[in-house]
Amino acid sequence: MNWIIISSKNRGTDYGVGTFIKQLSHGLAQFSDIKIYVLEIGTSASNEFNVTVKSKITYLEFPSIHKNLNTLTYQRRFARSIVRVTTPFLKKGQPNIVHLNYVFQYFIGEEFKKSIDCYLVFTQHLFLQQSAGVQALFDIESQTYSLVDRIITVTKHGKEHLINKQVDEKKIIPIYNGIDPHLFTIRNNGVNIRQKYGIDLNKRIVLYSGRIDPIKGLKYLTHSFSKLLMKLPDCCLVVAGNGDYEELIRCSRTFSSDINYLGFIPFDDLAALYQEASIGVIPSLEEHCSYVALEMLHSGLPVVASCLGGLKEIFNHNKNAFLVDVVFDQTNPFGIAPNVNQLTDYMFALLTDNQLRKKLSQNALIKAREEFSMDKMTFQYAAIATTIN
Repeated sequence: MNWIIISSKNRGTDYGVGTFIKQLSHGLAQFSDIKIYVLEIGTSASNEFNVTVKSKITYLEFPSIHKNLNTLTYQRRFARSIVRVTTPFLKKGQPNIVHLNYVFQYFIGEEFKKSIDCYLVFTQHLFLQQSAGVQALFDIESQTYSLVDRIITVTKHGKEHLINKQVDEKKIIPIYNGIDPHLFTIRNNGVNIRQKYGIDLNKRIVLYSGRIDPIKGLKYLTHSFSKLLMKLPDCCLVVAGNGDYEELIRCSRTFSSDINYLGFIPFDDLAALYQEASIGVIPSLEEHCSYVALEMLHSGLPVVASCLGGLKEIFNHNKNAFLVDVVFDQTNPFGIAPNVNQLTDYMFALLTDNQLRKKLSQNALIKAREEFSMDKMTFQYAAIATTIN
């Protein structure tokens, strides 16, 4: 079996989708009868095509598409080039699975379908928010659902969303994202990680990890954290991730000395912060099977998260996390926001109750290992191969 995973340069490759591709490819590589190819589109540091083999995975790196040529005609031409270059590397006489992860990879899937005998899988990682600027993507989204043989949603919530859009239910399988629990078993020196990033040794850490983006609800977190500081001045908010910091900085000017902006940091450092933090926060306005949520779960970090989407499937309120009610809010495109006062109350409750944090931490580790491991996810994906042999 040849399993061809399409990865495209995107901010998601540094976060959720990139983590998913890494975890799935390494998991599938454990099967002796599956040969893994990862096509990294636009991720090459040079302007040349490169091939590398690491841990039994073949990486084919294609340079970026020139922006001025990023038209429908060029997309199809570029897709043909990708397929033409990739095909000679595939093991001959084997079934082929081509695995798409973004709707704009439709043209590559279409070209593979024309050129070789293959089975198309599409993993739905996110929902598009309709606007004039993405209307073309909505058209491609509909075409993608028709083109592919199987659609994987990363939550049951995602499956319901597609069924409501009249997508063929027989094509849809929910498979939760998973992550290798061994990534979080090595204990790091908390003093060292604090010193490395200039975090006060005497302050309790409230940790946010992920993209700096309006969809992540950081505006509401800053409002809530300012209220928390009035009750617990020995706290600091640590923000790990890159993106547009402008709104975040504007909302926190009066207490900026209590926030540590780290930018994008290596995963080992992030894992150390998960272990050193007192609590984690996920105040998102939309979320599916968030890898940040899974990383916090596998770290046993008590979490306060928005009660919506896939977060309600990952976390159980007052068992392995606290879930914050969402309220109507017309100041953002989603029309909802986490309840700021409740967010503050839940952060305060966790930070001031050691036994409560311990309970949530222990239950988080149990659920992480039972439902969200890399091995479980990988076996469910590998089972797809049995349907085409």
